[in-house]
Amino acid sequence: MIDDFTNTPAALDCAVHRLPDTMIWRAYEPGRDAQPLADLFRAAILTLAASHYDAAQREVWASGADDLAGFDARLARGVTLVACSSSEYAAFGQLFPSDHVEMLYVAPAWTRRGLASALIARLEAISRAAQAITLDTDASALARPVFERAGFSLVAQESVRRGSVSLPRFHLCKPLNAVSFSG
Repeated sequence: MIDDFTNTPAALDCAVHRLPDTMIWRAYEPGRDAQPLADLFRAAILTLAASHYDAAQREVWASGADDLAGFDARLARGVTLVACSSSEYAAFGQLFPSDHVEMLYVAPAWTRRGLASALIARLEAISRAAQAITLDTDASALARPVFERAGFSLVAQESVRRGSVSLPRFHLCKPLNAVSFSG
């Protein structure tokens, strides 16, 4: 199913194939993509989340990519889609399990171009194909509006502790095969 939402062979490397002005969508390749996506993850959090999270919150959040082997293993589970343009990694998103958007990150240089929305649409289609009834996520304050524009609704505001730091997030859900939650 993932091949329907990518447009290049899995072996394609963002740094090798130069296709100007063309976005390449492909499956995550363990090992090969780990470092560039860890860098993207850190840059997105440290730069883009600055308007919603303080420095301590962003640092502890970004430290999730410090253990590269662990980050690689995390990205290798479920379905992780990668968006590339020329030699740049532009964005990535992960569906794990089949009814939960686990990660969604866009590189600072690639924001406001519809990549997050395109990733959500691709992940939603994969989730629908897996016959999920709903699709949910735990979004940051930065990502929440993107998910809401994609039809997700707020279920609960939560707080996650990482050491001595508290990170607010928003649990959002979208029905996929039901008319409404109330039946």
